[in-house]
Amino acid sequence: MHSRRSCPAIVWLLPALVLISCAKKEAPPVEETRELAADEKRRFEQLTIRQIMQGPGIVGTPPSNPRFSADGRFVFFDWNNPAPLDSMNTTDPEGAYQHYLDLERGAGTYRLEVASKRIEKLAKAAADTTAPSSSAWDRERRRRAEIRGGDLFLVDLEPARTRRITQTLAAERSAQVSPDGETVYFQRDNDLFAIAWGGGPLRQLTNLQLADDPDAAPKPTPQRKFLTDQQKELFLEFKERGEDDDDDPRPKAVYLGSGQEVQGVAVSPSGRFAIVGLNKPASGGRAPVIPLVVTESGYVETEEVRTKVGDAQDVASVAFVDLEADSLIPIDAGENLSVGVISWSPVDDVVLLRGLTDDSHDRLFMTASPTERGTSGRVSTRVVDRWHDAAWVDGPMFDDAGAWMPDGKSIYFVVEQSGWGHLYTATLSGRRSQLTQGEFEVHNAWLDEDGERWFIVTNEGRLGARRLWTMGLDGSNRVLVTADTGTYAFTFSPDLRTAAVLASKTTSPPEMFLFDAQTEALDGPLTASTTKLFRSFPWLEPEMVSFTASDGVSVPAHLFEPERYGGTPNGAGIIFIHGAGYLQNVVDGWSYYYREFMFHHFLASHGYTVLNVDYRGSAGYGRDCRTAIYKHMGGRDLDDIIDGARYLVREHGVGAKQVGVYGGSYGGFLTLMAMFKYPQEVAAGSALRSVTDWAHYNHGYTVRILGTPADDPEAYRRSSPIYFAEGLEGDLLMLHGLRDDNVLAEDVMRLSQRLIELGKEDWELALHPVERHAYRRASSWTDQMTRTYKLFERTLPAGSTAAR
Repeated sequence: MHSRRSCPAIVWLLPALVLISCAKKEAPPVEETRELAADEKRRFEQLTIRQIMQGPGIVGTPPSNPRFSADGRFVFFDWNNPAPLDSMNTTDPEGAYQHYLDLERGAGTYRLEVASKRIEKLAKAAADTTAPSSSAWDRERRRRAEIRGGDLFLVDLEPARTRRITQTLAAERSAQVSPDGETVYFQRDNDLFAIAWGGGPLRQLTNLQLADDPDAAPKPTPQRKFLTDQQKELFLEFKERGEDDDDDPRPKAVYLGSGQEVQGVAVSPSGRFAIVGLNKPASGGRAPVIPLVVTESGYVETEEVRTKVGDAQDVASVAFVDLEADSLIPIDAGENLSVGVISWSPVDDVVLLRGLTDDSHDRLFMTASPTERGTSGRVSTRVVDRWHDAAWVDGPMFDDAGAWMPDGKSIYFVVEQSGWGHLYTATLSGRRSQLTQGEFEVHNAWLDEDGERWFIVTNEGRLGARRLWTMGLDGSNRVLVTADTGTYAFTFSPDLRTAAVLASKTTSPPEMFLFDAQTEALDGPLTASTTKLFRSFPWLEPEMVSFTASDGVSVPAHLFEPERYGGTPNGAGIIFIHGAGYLQNVVDGWSYYYREFMFHHFLASHGYTVLNVDYRGSAGYGRDCRTAIYKHMGGRDLDDIIDGARYLVREHGVGAKQVGVYGGSYGGFLTLMAMFKYPQEVAAGSALRSVTDWAHYNHGYTVRILGTPADDPEAYRRSSPIYFAEGLEGDLLMLHGLRDDNVLAEDVMRLSQRLIELGKEDWELALHPVERHAYRRASSWTDQMTRTYKLFERTLPAGSTAAR
């Protein structure tokens, strides 16, 4: 589980696969997939769980985080070139383990020259002074301020010149350039600083204090006020001190309020105002404590973590600061909203804000201007667009949705108003236009350099893909640019003429390509990220299938059948359940669950039929699929898993009592629900870092779907495995990281106590003392997946205890 979702920026690319969705329609016929040759099948006999669970140690580390130099000549990216270790002996897989740790030595920052396609690794010192982590342009895009290694650099394009401005222990961030290019702003700690582009003194623009304004304290009594005024009247010491304060050129204190935290500060186009994003941590809440048992000190230590759903929560807000008057200008959002800053208008002192209601039923785009204060001295917001969902608002681009159009008079965004995440524009007066339509989702959007056409990345035509299209400003003439299959992630150059592209296949991780926006040509791959050992195995893309759920909906899945992977069917079937809920794993490319992808090859080669299901609630299939779990997690999503089990029995020769399930986080939760509610159909389950009781999970994720436990206890009762533990009949394995600060280990311990009190016997618990939610160490991965495999071997194949 994650606070919102677990969907990292992974890209996918795969040869032609069939399109299947959570829609009530017939699925296209399954396309043919390649069969392994006899010698290739024998190769999987050498594959071990220990190898698979090395993660990057066997696969390699793909390129990531591409960013262009200001002139567009270079692409900087993070990578680990495995070529120096390609001499490892792949005929001795266990011996090759010694090379895995050596791979880390090659990790670092690399530079790709666009013209020559030459790639070189930068020394750390060179990377810190040449590779930008973030940047900002002036309006004419002739000057750029960059943050490199936590310091500020200024880049002129004509004539070409780069200057280092700061070299400090404190990390500079959030660089800005004024529209005319004459002033650079940046944030250090909580405050804004400025320097003229041509040089001059570094000026501190704000003195933000995280305390209550002392002038707002109760007024002194008339007697005490008389004495204070008298002292100033009679003595020059106090009179001159006040006059000196008035002449001080440094910024005066602006009090943001006790307990506030500064999230970010940005300067308006005129340079007169700043917008401050604030967060006030919850007060009165009780934070759970997790034990750190294996520590460097040798003593058990503790750590406070997030509060539980329904408890007091942080409050996000925004305020303006008048940089000339050193004064705070409050913003009144008008209702109980969590408010965040998107950006200032490119042309006016108007800021675009995003608001989310406490119940997550509404998302608002709003504008506010510090020049439009009411009689109360506060600024009111104006709603540009409001999206309401009877379940909860979410969808593609949700976290990054909302941006200004170049004219500063309208915005663009993605919402699921039509049932799918589509691209819209809206004027500041609220007139909305829908630019894309159909049963697909828009996952990213840019305007080209001339502002005359859109680049959009969608899953149109293939719901497991992410492909690039162009279209007119009004949404007309949409044309597919990239190949007919695959998924791509684009990072465009400053002039939008070139893009660094990360693209992957189902059987290998992302590699770097270059895209020419003028010719629409894709050049690459320019990197080779996989190890020789990884490439020595004949990885196959799984077969894309669908099965019909009990409510008539077609559910997409990947199928791994033993015969294709050199195995002899043993009558057993295993269903993998992905995590996060809102995540797509039946994709046309390299999965976030790449270890499990390899593990499924291993299982199939040992006789298991494996099914990877995008159950209801998964991403990529529109609003109805996403919200099918509203008020009942472990309802329709669990039904899809059980319908998948019945599909394996009905169509693929799996025994009725030979189905096992496994998964982590949300997948672990559904594993528990399957074991407890369907003991006659699921014989064994391995639940990794699983939620056992939603009343103990975090607020941000859970309250959107179930409400609070106090307001809707029945939703929590029907959605939490701990209430169904008496149904356990099969063999259950539970695994959890003791340091997990997302799904706390107390979850699985509470369930363990429940199982003990119920007298259940066929279960076991394994704790990994140093692991958090996302396991980090290969040894922990090896342990949990070895235990999982042994569970299945003991219970599922023909002749095992469960199968009798």
